[in-house]
Amino acid sequence: MQNLRDKLLKAGLVSADQAAEAAQAPQPRPAVQKAEAPRPPPRARAVPAPGPLIPVRREPLLPKLPPLPGSREAQRLESRKQLEQDREVRERVSAATVPLVPGERTFYFVTRKNRLRRLELSAEQAVALESGVLAVVERPEPGQIEHALVPAATAEALLRDFPKVVRFLHRAGEPVGFLSEEELQSRQVSEAEEAAPAEAPSAS
Repeated sequence: MQNLRDKLLKAGLVSADQAAEAAQAPQPRPAVQKAEAPRPPPRARAVPAPGPLIPVRREPLLPKLPPLPGSREAQRLESRKQLEQDREVRERVSAATVPLVPGERTFYFVTRKNRLRRLELSAEQAVALESGVLAVVERPEPGQIEHALVPAATAEALLRDFPKVVRFLHRAGEPVGFLSEEELQSRQVSEAEEAAPAEAPSAS
């Protein structure tokens, strides 16, 4: 403070009397900053107590009705089901197929379309079919139905799941696709007559 007064006197900005009065005047005390009292924390909002949980139903209230028979959706579902069935049958038959051994024995069986079909087999395989050791089953391929020889156990399992694919299985009491000699001859004659061309009418 003294240095400032001397500098002001030397510069002629204040008189000696003014400097003396300023020296006798009480000096202001530096203001002491009062520490702010800590503010109370804001009150937390009251959270309402949770009520009973209500399950949200995500499934429709009404069950989905099956498509109408004959509709496009019903046909699409049936086609998909048939494709899945064919795939399963093909895999099971292919895994158990017994290779056909060609021979001089002719073995007849009836297809699903009720037509005779024959296999030229060895005598051993023909006897295995006639005694119920082997069976003839369908093997659905894309665009056509083939037939294969499988063990009787495989045919029994297919008979439980897909009865129509088993075309011949000779078992005691309940043979599948078995034809007696008379039935076989009758079918052969009937199919031969159907295949014969119609005779041209005679001129009168």
